[in-house]
Amino acid sequence: WLKESNAAKLSINNREEKVAAVDEKIEIDLELIGSTAIEDRLQDEVADTIQFMKKTGIKVWVLTGDKIETAINIGVSAGLLDSNMTQHLVDEETIPELYSSLTLVNKKIKESEKGIKQAIIVAGHSLVSIESDENIRELFLKASDQVDVVLACRVSPKQKADIVGMIRERFPQKITLSIGDGANDVSMILRAHVG
Repeated sequence: WLKESNAAKLSINNREEKVAAVDEKIEIDLELIGSTAIEDRLQDEVADTIQFMKKTGIKVWVLTGDKIETAINIGVSAGLLDSNMTQHLVDEETIPELYSSLTLVNKKIKESEKGIKQAIIVAGHSLVSIESDENIRELFLKASDQVDVVLACRVSPKQKADIVGMIRERFPQKITLSIGDGANDVSMILRAHVG
């Protein structure tokens, strides 16, 4: 097969067709275990798919290495965030600051009108402190369970996996699904029930 493949790739006429024909000879009885994308952009119908998932009751979290502003823009283009949604930003680093911030977020969520969609946007440096303190973690998880979307920014690959683990531990009756497009998402994908 390799000889045929190399010959097809060196062909001057109809190269694409010949390569495709040779590839079809080996691409049989395969079991898909994963996929990856080269281009770092949203695929067609991502927003529609996410909206469908949310309508079925699936809670959507986005864990990204992007900075807050970029993540919010991606959240809007992906249909996760919209202008009618109340956004709670958690960007503090110290335990006392986070305690105050998350207490206020929980209060605002509780006092908000029914039907108003809400999102929490949390910075990666805040997550470090959230994960290190049981009381802060509980406040964060309580708030995140009541909002429609959680958007975590500037998150490392390890933090992505730790967040999935935190959700699995806090909500053992729920099933987690992780979707990623690169090597930095592998640990998160492996940590979820479904990856």
